Amino acid sequence: MAYFDGVKVGDRVWDVEKGYGTIVEIKDWKNSVGEKVEDFIFVKFDKYELMKPFGYTTEGKRWDSPFDGQTLFWDEVKFEIPKKPVVKLKETQYIIGVLDEEQYINTSNKKFSDDYYNTSAVKYGLTRNDKETAKKALKQIKRFTRLLALRDQECLDSKGYEFQFEKENYYILKKERTNKYEYGVASYRNYLGVYFKTEEDAQKICDILNSGRFDLEGE
Repeated sequence: MAYFDGVKVGDRVWDVEKGYGTIVEIKDWKNSVGEKVEDFIFVKFDKYELMKPFGYTTEGKRWDSPFDGQTLFWDEVKFEIPKKPVVKLKETQYIIGVLDEEQYINTSNKKFSDDYYNTSAVKYGLTRNDKETAKKALKQIKRFTRLLALRDQECLDSKGYEFQFEKENYYILKKERTNKYEYGVASYRNYLGVYFKTEEDAQKICDILNSGRFDLEGE
């Protein structure tokens, strides 16, 4: 028994891609000796009223691609759209102290009773599962936050500045060969770094760092 057995002209149906429509014609298909093989149903869809009717088999498959799956049904098929999978941070053992390198708290030893703080630390990526990795992360975080703070303190035009696509965004880099700080410019690539609005601000911070008046390591 076919899915659309008993279908009649005027019946309302629903297609996965085209939505609701009305059956406007039913034709039987015969083989070379005149024997009826199958009925074809033709549907005029509400959204495509100016187009010719679309043909389907009585199994609800497009007549021109019957080997594909069924797309036509008596009524709308409700789909539950799955949520996008997310990556959860599982590095939770040590909270990274941002004041000094010795400030680490093992979350399993219950020294820190404030669960909200622990949860926030994980949320903001301030935890690692081993102390050595936490130490390395702390150094990287310190460089970034100190450079960010220096920019916001010394460069009023660049204070709070974030990357702007198709604009000139200046950033600081350190040349390992010369051990000197220089600036670069990015317009189409966001390197997730500290950016400056003007070339003058970027040069100002380079001069401060190269003169030794400020240490990003903060030792």
